[in-house]
Amino acid sequence: MKRFVIASHGNFAAGILDSLELVMGRQENFMAMCAYRDGENDIRERVRKIIETRDPADEMIIVTDLFRGSVNNEFMIYTKDPGVYLVAGLNLALLLEILVNQEKDTPVMIR
Repeated sequence: MKRFVIASHGNFAAGILDSLELVMGRQENFMAMCAYRDGENDIRERVRKIIETRDPADEMIIVTDLFRGSVNNEFMIYTKDPGVYLVAGLNLALLLEILVNQEKDTPVMIR
């Protein structure tokens, strides 16, 4: 099974997930992580908890807003783990492509 994490600075991730679901319906295998909201300045623990929720048999595809941004950098630590993939450059068109192609082999889907 593939699980998707949309992660951003501020509320962008929640907003774009809302837009994705408006177009494609409820997405049970997608979650949003909005960093630096509600006084939460240290995202390291939040990222760790998200990664730890992954069943080792599942793949986790993380899409972040900015390459080399703090959110992307925290997830980058886990890309050495088998089944964890990281993509930067979050936008609605990218999410739609991922969604409609999620049955493909993950490296092929990402490419």
